[in-house]
Amino acid sequence: MNTTDKMNILVLGNSGAGKSTLIQAISGTTVQTGIGEGSTQKIEVYESATWPLRCIDTKGFEYSRLEQWKTIRQITKFAKEQAVVDGEEETAGIDAVWYCIEGTAKRTFAYNINMMNKAIRKWKDVPVFAVITKSYSKTDVEENVEAVSKAFARAKSINLQKIIPVVAEAYRITEDVVVEPRGIEELCNVTLDCVDVAKRISLENRKRMILEQKRFTANSLTAGAAVAGIVVGAVPISFADSLILVPLETWLTKGILRIYEVEFGGELVTSIVGSTAITNVARSVVSSLKAIPNIAGSVLNAVVAGFFVAALGEAVIALSEAMYAGKIDKTKLDDASAYVTEKLKKNSALGFVMKYMEDNAAKLQGKSPKEIYALIYKEMKDAEEDNLKQ
Repeated sequence: MNTTDKMNILVLGNSGAGKSTLIQAISGTTVQTGIGEGSTQKIEVYESATWPLRCIDTKGFEYSRLEQWKTIRQITKFAKEQAVVDGEEETAGIDAVWYCIEGTAKRTFAYNINMMNKAIRKWKDVPVFAVITKSYSKTDVEENVEAVSKAFARAKSINLQKIIPVVAEAYRITEDVVVEPRGIEELCNVTLDCVDVAKRISLENRKRMILEQKRFTANSLTAGAAVAGIVVGAVPISFADSLILVPLETWLTKGILRIYEVEFGGELVTSIVGSTAITNVARSVVSSLKAIPNIAGSVLNAVVAGFFVAALGEAVIALSEAMYAGKIDKTKLDDASAYVTEKLKKNSALGFVMKYMEDNAAKLQGKSPKEIYALIYKEMKDAEEDNLKQ
């Protein structure tokens, strides 16, 4: 391991569990510590001069539900920020987690481990080490390890590597009896043993989170374009037989490509928006529309236009992600057009929309196109969630 390439260790635990003392023992840097309510109120990073480790100290989990929520929010915000650090590959990310549990407490609360799981849920499969701090009594160590092991066994999604009892600083029991520090070297060594796997997982998580953020932004752009499509589609001209939606579709396509940092020229956008195959998909959708009693034709056209723009946006997002990942060559215009066309053909939303309007004409009577769009969109998402649960 290169001496400049340190592992990033996120240190979690209840307030008073000994997180700051542990970090101080490893980093050699003075860390504010206290008794009772945790002293750490914001995330601090401490680099060790001895070990190739970078310890990230966090606000401890308190018993107050509000404070628990604040801590989880602080950690998830930090984890999200780590995913988009530019030009600092070796200093960004979360490579492993040390979850500190106070050995003298005698009890491990499952909900605390659940909170940890919520805090690191974006960093999937990250190696976790349970650190039983303040392990002063050797007779209690075996009992504590068993209790902690049972508590973690309930959280199957946590990638627990090892449970390590630790005494971070000397502890005087009587004038003649002092418990010397122990477990620090083992903790650091077993953590460093998984560096290659940990770094790979961290990089994969960063790439996934960056892609998720791009997808979120692109979906927001698509949602806005779909609403605009409803307005445009309300004009008394079939959108499939005119150019009325082309400016909007062009704007949406360019916007999504930019979000995914895909360099493009006019040819790529034209191959998508101006494709004969895509126009044929639109015509096929409109031709399958039937007159629905109590719903005006302009309303039907507006709603379907909105969903068609949304479907096109989803297809372009899929294309952009494929290009971003290097799976599709952006210079092969026919491939790009065919990819989008195929995604549109397989989009089940358009069929759902038309069937829903036919089956619920009475309920939709008198509603505006935007109201109908919002209602159908919600029903469609609810149906998708129900299918996933089955």
